[in-house]
Amino acid sequence: IHQKIRLRAFPAAAGKRCGLTVTGIGNNSTKLVEALQDGKLVIALMSKGHFTNGGHFIVLRGITEDGKILVADPASVKRSNQEWELGIVVNEARRGAAAGGPFWVFS
Repeated sequence: IHQKIRLRAFPAAAGKRCGLTVTGIGNNSTKLVEALQDGKLVIALMSKGHFTNGGHFIVLRGITEDGKILVADPASVKRSNQEWELGIVVNEARRGAAAGGPFWVFS
């Protein structure tokens, strides 16, 4: 259990170790969109769905003018080259992530 908790808090700890400001925004889609519109990267912990069968971190790297989310998925070039509906990303994010997740804004 302790390892699961640490893993879910990993983005916040890793970013801070690299000297970055890391802000957990929970599952707040408004703050998520604002961060992406401001050019910030967002780490997302995903649960079962389009991106994973279990748990998986992806980077949300931008947003299109029509509100589609751009991702960098280390497990899939194909998924990284697609544009994603905001609802899919928000609904498939892992609930109960520690340290303010499942979305963390890096700046």
